[in-house]
Amino acid sequence: MMKRLSLVSLALLPVLLGCSSPAQDTSSLPAPKAKPQERVSTLSTLATRWWEGFNDPALNGLMESALRNNLDLTTAIERVREVRAQRRLASAQRYPNIGLAANYDRSRTALNGTSEDYLYGLDLSWELDLFGRLKALRNEADAQLKASQQDYLSLRISVMAEVATNYLQYRQALRVEQIATEASNTQMQTAEVTRARLEQGTVNRLDLERIESQVAITQAEVPVARQQAETARYNLAYLLASDQSGVDRLLGARGMAAMPSPTLISLSSVPVEVLRERPDVRATEQRLQAAGEFLTAEKAARYPQLTLGLLSGFEQGTSAPTWALSSQLVMPLFDFGRTSSRIEAGDARREQARLAYKSSLLQALREVHTAFLSYNQGIERQGNLDNATASAVRAVDLAKQQYAAGTVSMLEVLDAERSLFDVQRSQVQAKTDVALRWVEINRTLGIAPPDTTVEML
Repeated sequence: MMKRLSLVSLALLPVLLGCSSPAQDTSSLPAPKAKPQERVSTLSTLATRWWEGFNDPALNGLMESALRNNLDLTTAIERVREVRAQRRLASAQRYPNIGLAANYDRSRTALNGTSEDYLYGLDLSWELDLFGRLKALRNEADAQLKASQQDYLSLRISVMAEVATNYLQYRQALRVEQIATEASNTQMQTAEVTRARLEQGTVNRLDLERIESQVAITQAEVPVARQQAETARYNLAYLLASDQSGVDRLLGARGMAAMPSPTLISLSSVPVEVLRERPDVRATEQRLQAAGEFLTAEKAARYPQLTLGLLSGFEQGTSAPTWALSSQLVMPLFDFGRTSSRIEAGDARREQARLAYKSSLLQALREVHTAFLSYNQGIERQGNLDNATASAVRAVDLAKQQYAAGTVSMLEVLDAERSLFDVQRSQVQAKTDVALRWVEINRTLGIAPPDTTVEML
């Protein structure tokens, strides 16, 4: 039995948004807690492999193939690999740079004539991070890496939702095609009976024309449904990075037109802190952290930078190793506003990141609320259409019985059959909408099986 889902955490919105006000450190913010009575059940009751709730092997196969082969996911993985390399580069800046050095000098003077001199050995330079500039840059790179990992996880959730959506739309189109074909066959039988009675003179030509017109109208729905099914197939092929034959093998026989239904649960509330765990929200949070670290690095650039140098090796004309130790202290003095401009730009960048984080929280809350509302309304609509379909089936049976008894005309039978086709089509749409809203609920809550792909790069 389908149950309504309710979302009662909207009252915590001010608390949620208040948690995004600090410009940088969001990890220390107090996480809002839902009251015990607001949490009859938690998100832990939702299966991370939520699509398996449809109990449809074809959908399971499509999902597994998409998670392995989707090109957008592969691109996102490469992006994580790139950012991870940049993080290693930022970390390496805190350590000495050691290399080989060689110097050759040839000169001529009036006193000494031509002379040659050479020096070779190891060259070491090391910037001492006295004021935390390099540490801040490393922390920025680390936050950017975490953001890219969350981007991948967010995209993964979107791909799963797209696969499920297109599969449901494919099954819907097949079901509508099946209903339209069955309805047109029934109407053609009615037309044959009417044609026979026309020859007997018991009905007029107008009745037959009306019936044949309705047959053509019903048959016109078949190519529309086929086009929608083909569109969904091509969308699935793109998502799976596969050809049509590969998709067809996973879809199974085309005659399987039954609509899959999810296994639904009762979820009386959604803890508002769950929204902060959505990958897209966490990505914006990490970018806020990165912007704060970047600003810290820009501020540290106002202070002296001390670099130590060491050259050790051998020089022409000496038998013992030589070495030279140096130090360099650099501090901006008059740069005509360059440093202050960079700091101002960094501050603006951090403010943009703070607003983006706040916006992502609002968007997450809006999406979850809309998904729950649409789902509940869809359940109500489907129930009404189920009742309407049952009544329409009975109406067709009664119309045929009364027509056989001679109490109604064939037009009443035709009207009952047309109404049945319309309500069956609406019923399929309503059932699809409920399933799609269930997919949307899982997407907006960020529910997905764990994935360690990007952590292992």
